[in-house]
Amino acid sequence: MPDAAPTTTASPTGGAVVWAFDPWAEQPRTARVAALCAVGMCVLVVSARLPFLMGVALAVFCVASLSPALTPVECRVDAAGAARRGLLGWQRRRWEDVRRIETLPAGVLLSAHARRHWLDATRAMVLPMPAARRDALRAAVDELRGVHGR
Repeated sequence: MPDAAPTTTASPTGGAVVWAFDPWAEQPRTARVAALCAVGMCVLVVSARLPFLMGVALAVFCVASLSPALTPVECRVDAAGAARRGLLGWQRRRWEDVRRIETLPAGVLLSAHARRHWLDATRAMVLPMPAARRDALRAAVDELRGVHGR
């Protein structure tokens, strides 16, 4: 993903809000630590001398578990809902499916549950936001949710 993030275009009357989040630019220390941990876990997997396919699969899972701290994402919020494009493709949520928006230090969490739930860890969608525009993006998400959501 290029360093120049897509410009934020916001129009609650039908437009979309689009932005990119690069963890290497926003949180370089965290990204470096995650990369070192991923390499360390892969070294441990290789040193276990597992069968080749099992070792590769385990190494991929180890790196994938740290992918939110390593890979850039592109986020889009519009009249239909929210979407996030990461390493493996798009993840989408319609406004009808979002019952709670929770503010996080680095963005917002969209959940299908009205209150905190143990399934939020796997089923909720986090939209990370660049620090320089975080307040404006949160306001735009809240406004689009208010106009098009429940």
